[in-house]
Amino acid sequence: MPMSGDHAEHMAHNAGNTAAAVPAISLQAVQDIARQRQVEAGYSITLPSTATGVFTIAVFADDPRHDATLHVDQYSGQVLADVRWKDYSNVARATELGVMLHEGKMFGRFNQILVLVVCLMILLGAVSGLIMWWQRRPQGRLGVPPLRHDLPRWKTAMLVIGLLALAFPLVGASLVVVWLLDRLLLSRWNRDPESASSST
Repeated sequence: MPMSGDHAEHMAHNAGNTAAAVPAISLQAVQDIARQRQVEAGYSITLPSTATGVFTIAVFADDPRHDATLHVDQYSGQVLADVRWKDYSNVARATELGVMLHEGKMFGRFNQILVLVVCLMILLGAVSGLIMWWQRRPQGRLGVPPLRHDLPRWKTAMLVIGLLALAFPLVGASLVVVWLLDRLLLSRWNRDPESASSST
């Protein structure tokens, strides 16, 4: 992190010095800078750890649009960097929004209720899927029930599953693993009893 010109020459003579810093500006001055820059309440201030370090003002708000990271020269009080939501890349914005939505922080109680409903739906889907599979499995075997092509929207359901697999790679990977398990192990295991019975 660059330093103010007033101290660059002085610090050049002490480049090897890694001792703890003795800032020229006070902590109150750094708080005043945060207030002047309208940093969201709840921010933290990290003190410079070396003579070449900086004060860091940082806040990661429940609404990431209020995030802020500032670096302040410990000698002059000059703001060397001020990174806000507008400076984030599209990937960083999507990540921050996803994290806050996932943790139920962005829209308060409504967000928490929404996340709870989604979690309950996932649990219900897992339990009901197991029950439906058990009811429709091949008699006396652990194979996959026959696919019904007479369902009106089965192609739409497959498209939705494919889109979810692309949007959530871990979901897609788990689906591939289950498919391979069925094709390589369960289907072979289910054919063995049939071949044995036919040979007798």
